[in-house]
Amino acid sequence: MASIRAFVAIELNDKVRRALREVQQQLKEARGAERVKWVAPENIHLTLKFLGDVDESSLPALSEALQAATSGIPPFALHVRGLDCFPNTRRPNNIWVGVEGDLASAATLAEQIEKQFATLGFERDARSFSPHLTLGRIKRDVHPTDRQAIGATVENFPAVELGAINAEAVHLIKSDLRPSGPIYTLLVTARFK
Repeated sequence: MASIRAFVAIELNDKVRRALREVQQQLKEARGAERVKWVAPENIHLTLKFLGDVDESSLPALSEALQAATSGIPPFALHVRGLDCFPNTRRPNNIWVGVEGDLASAATLAEQIEKQFATLGFERDARSFSPHLTLGRIKRDVHPTDRQAIGATVENFPAVELGAINAEAVHLIKSDLRPSGPIYTLLVTARFK
């Protein structure tokens, strides 16, 4: 049977994607930035759960689980602002933008997704939900001096306010990994009520 790589996420609007692109452009001018694998803004999502490889025949069950997870969740608003690194700016591996606003609704949604998908045999995420948008991943072989320079750039970056996400639906998304970058296809949409 065919398998697909999939995840659950909230889509961003074009205004937020343009703002993320502008921040990336500014960051790309910094020392060491050529050692960052930047995420194309059209491929940035607010990921709620990574599923990995799933059997294509399980799509109806995944769709049901997604619909059940959104039951009782009203639309909510999030704000995209702030810049930071995982695990920190002294030894950065990932560069990300923060998400604020109605985090209680986002966390409830993430928990309901975890619960529903656990009934299908998906392992619950060991880490607590930490909403963020990944801008880039620093390559493993980066010299420590360049890594520190990237972290310092992020730490000293001016405060950024990048717009709002009006979360009205959540999506099951297929990810086809290609040498040129991933291609995402929306498979299922569950609207909040």
